[in-house]
Amino acid sequence: MDTLRASWRQIEPWYLFMVVLGAFNVGFCIMLVPQFVVASFDSGLAKIGLIMAAWTAGPLIGPWFSKYIDKWGTPKTWLSGLFLINACLAFGVQYSHSVLSLFINMFIQGLIYAIGYSILNLLIVRRYEEKEWHGRTGMLIAAFIIGEVIGFGIAGRIESPGAGFVGASVVMVITSALALLLVPDFNSSFIRKRNQEQQSQQVRKLLLSPFGIMALGWGLLCFSAQILFLPFPVLMREVFQIAPEYSSFVVSISGIIALSFYPIVGKLTERFGADNVLISSSAVKTLVFIVLAYCAFDYHPELVFVVLSMVFVNRCTWPFMMASSQIQAAQLSGECSKSMALTIFMAIAGIGNFLSGVVNSMVTASFGMSSIPLVAAMTASVGVVLLFGNKYRELRHDQHIDQPKHYP
Repeated sequence: MDTLRASWRQIEPWYLFMVVLGAFNVGFCIMLVPQFVVASFDSGLAKIGLIMAAWTAGPLIGPWFSKYIDKWGTPKTWLSGLFLINACLAFGVQYSHSVLSLFINMFIQGLIYAIGYSILNLLIVRRYEEKEWHGRTGMLIAAFIIGEVIGFGIAGRIESPGAGFVGASVVMVITSALALLLVPDFNSSFIRKRNQEQQSQQVRKLLLSPFGIMALGWGLLCFSAQILFLPFPVLMREVFQIAPEYSSFVVSISGIIALSFYPIVGKLTERFGADNVLISSSAVKTLVFIVLAYCAFDYHPELVFVVLSMVFVNRCTWPFMMASSQIQAAQLSGECSKSMALTIFMAIAGIGNFLSGVVNSMVTASFGMSSIPLVAAMTASVGVVLLFGNKYRELRHDQHIDQPKHYP
């Protein structure tokens, strides 16, 4: 009970904005944009990946804006402005009659998502002591997942994607006004300055260490997940004959259940090690992709339960993968800055997400959408091999150090 009360005390009113971001930017974009592309453009199936790649490209640039937040305004003005711009973009989706206009729209929406996510995380880092970061960040991630669940659930029942984005724009206008009332300011005493030369040395050191191998494996796993998930509602409908309302329902339910796994993950990583939890959960995800690849090439209506079960399991692996990967990234950073290590780690994941959209379009145009699960399975397998190889290398290194030395 004391732990529960402590968790509730860590919930702030401005966590609401993470819920809105997860629901009406992330959830709506993933569920509605692929359907809008197919309905609006010729050869729409092959263009989904390209359009969604624009949305994932935003997070590659977003983190660099964090250094300008203090110079150009306050958190409340930033978030208010971002949600207002997002409202205009969401309203404009229905008028995006060319691939280029929709590409630009999605890129800016992805950029808004990344900047907004960074600001909300910075509010924790720049307002509270480091000992409170883990608990508060966990609650913020939970708010984001709740938002995704809401977004998937609502968007899955919307027949007209354009009308859905109009509804999202109304919510975001209201959210923009609330941001001016609920978002607090940074505490200037928690803002730290960094040495640029020291940063570049740390980047090189991290990339050439076991951290770099682990981050590359994680990037491939993110690639495999996103190449399958970016066209998710259309993939489910075109390849597995599952309507969006059913696929979104499974994702929403599994997302709610996955929330309960976060407290378990911490205990598992303490007992078995973050590397073992990451490898195990990644192996399960790879197995899911292999099963989906088989179903895609030899699909029968009788396999619908198998496909939906794999979607459910896939969603449930994310808490274990996300938490254990970030813990291991911090552990492998050694003497380097933990924040620097996590920034590089997320950047590599972002590159994987962006490339997944581009490759998705190429594979769909050349081999058909039914080939996407196979590409996901192959890429995930390579990622798991890298993670396992990295662990084996570390074990060999530790054994070499522990061996008794014999002198003549």
